[in-house]
Amino acid sequence: MGSLEIYDHISSVDLSKNQNIVKKRKMNTEEFLEEEEFDSNANNTKLSIEDRKQVFKRFYMKKDYVCLDRINRRIVNILDGLQLHIGVFNSMEQKKIVQFIYELQNRGRNNELEEHTYSEPNKWMRGKGRVTIQFGCCYNYAVEKNGIPPGILPNGIVDHIPNLFKIMINRLITSLVLPISCVPDSCIINIYEPDDCIPPHIDSHDFIRPFCTVSFLSKCNIIFRHKIQIVGPGEFIGSASIPLPVGSVLVLNGNGANLAKHCIPAVSYKRISVTFRKMDKAKRPYNFKLDSKFQNIKSSDFSDAS
Repeated sequence: MGSLEIYDHISSVDLSKNQNIVKKRKMNTEEFLEEEEFDSNANNTKLSIEDRKQVFKRFYMKKDYVCLDRINRRIVNILDGLQLHIGVFNSMEQKKIVQFIYELQNRGRNNELEEHTYSEPNKWMRGKGRVTIQFGCCYNYAVEKNGIPPGILPNGIVDHIPNLFKIMINRLITSLVLPISCVPDSCIINIYEPDDCIPPHIDSHDFIRPFCTVSFLSKCNIIFRHKIQIVGPGEFIGSASIPLPVGSVLVLNGNGANLAKHCIPAVSYKRISVTFRKMDKAKRPYNFKLDSKFQNIKSSDFSDAS
């Protein structure tokens, strides 16, 4: 079925919806807010017209990042392909997402999630011990004792993507943050406490490009460089540092995903990130199943998704 096989049934509907979104973005804010349909669920907090104006004004995309680095005797822009989308999720939605993630963490600590879904290593030094929660697949970051190399574990048992994260995925697709050809089928949550970090790496090609990461709770910087220098636990030196505001979505593609390593230095405050990726078909776990109910979830259903 080609590259649209995952949730292929939503493509024609959402492509049409995407075209309408593009048209609406060309209108002024007042017209957009009057025409946009907001959730009518009585349990939701209603936003005033002025609040909605501010939400819309904050939603914009930054691209055309430039950072030149020498790779194999060639000067290349290692940030080519990066996009930063601001204000994709408003404050009420962020609150619901964070609350749900903490509920997942409690379930993980109580052994209520599948074997490889939840991981909370012991913190034995600065930068070590970040909590991770994986859905759709389990990615092994290091060589296992039996010699299995890093990658998607074909027999790794994890939970399916929860409804709330499917709603987030739908928002990313219908808002043109991710292309319809790259609907994510896996995600990983990182829960940072102060001094936690992510060391320099390039995301595995077990996942196709583009992929994206959403930031919550606190702002931090992400560092890029072809060869990032490690100067201490959680301390890195790179060529470019990009701020990730709360509620923003960083899309990684092109050189930014394939040539440049990236890392998160030790954070000063609590932070949560949710990274959405689509697996290479050949790398999917043996027990992976497509979710036929995805098309029934709408991006406005944050009220009772969890």
